[in-house]
Amino acid sequence: MDRTIDHVAFGGLELYELRTAANEVGLTPTYGGEHSTGTTHMAVVPFPDGSYLELIAPTLGTDAEDAGFWPTHLAADAGPTGWCLEVPDVAASAKTAIDAGIPVDGPRAASRERPDGRLVEWDMCFEGDDLRLPFTIRDRTPRDYRVPRTSHNTSLRGLRTVIVATRDADATADLFARRHRYPSPVEINGPFTNFSVCPGTPLALCEPGDGELDARLDDVGEGPCAFLIGVTDIDIARQSLSLGPEIRYSDRRMAWFDHELFEGRLGVVELP
Repeated sequence: MDRTIDHVAFGGLELYELRTAANEVGLTPTYGGEHSTGTTHMAVVPFPDGSYLELIAPTLGTDAEDAGFWPTHLAADAGPTGWCLEVPDVAASAKTAIDAGIPVDGPRAASRERPDGRLVEWDMCFEGDDLRLPFTIRDRTPRDYRVPRTSHNTSLRGLRTVIVATRDADATADLFARRHRYPSPVEINGPFTNFSVCPGTPLALCEPGDGELDARLDDVGEGPCAFLIGVTDIDIARQSLSLGPEIRYSDRRMAWFDHELFEGRLGVVELP
């Protein structure tokens, strides 16, 4: 059962704008270089637990629709695009998906060249006809080639929750039970009207309850719509992070980053 997030991807039209917004709310991205397709480049915001936020956008001169990763999401400036689990063997994980009746795209090799010239290489596999399911990854080169070791903000612990927007939470829960053996979701108070979590996993689900979420589903389909980073205490986190109003998250607290690019799409949640 895979329950730990390797990284999440947050996409847009301009990497400079994404990096600027991240810096303005207290995150410190490091430019990670261009992917081997030559159509996207990225920056990394690493966290102490080893997970990271990937900011991704088309390279200069590339139309978003021609991007090698998540072209529809990049063209729509959609923010959350995909999420990833690290696995011991991508090919074996792909076989498990196929046995569960889920089509796969991969495994395939991928790489990017860092600004210092170091080549980062990995194997990856996408699953399913939509982006609700995470893709899988396994490093070919040492992991610290891909992920910087340290975080610039010690109030952040690591990626905690991926919120998946879906038109049918029961069907999506069944998909995750079949593929990853996730437990049944439990409804809780949260940032969206129809909100539930799969206990012990990084997955939360939300169904349309307002026009904004409906519009997102129309534009980019089902899949991640928001990411939450774990913190030990929101009051302490506010000392170094720009956060919006407090929101109840079950018996805990959460808040979105206070920036128009991140509101409703990237936030923090207190750890239990």
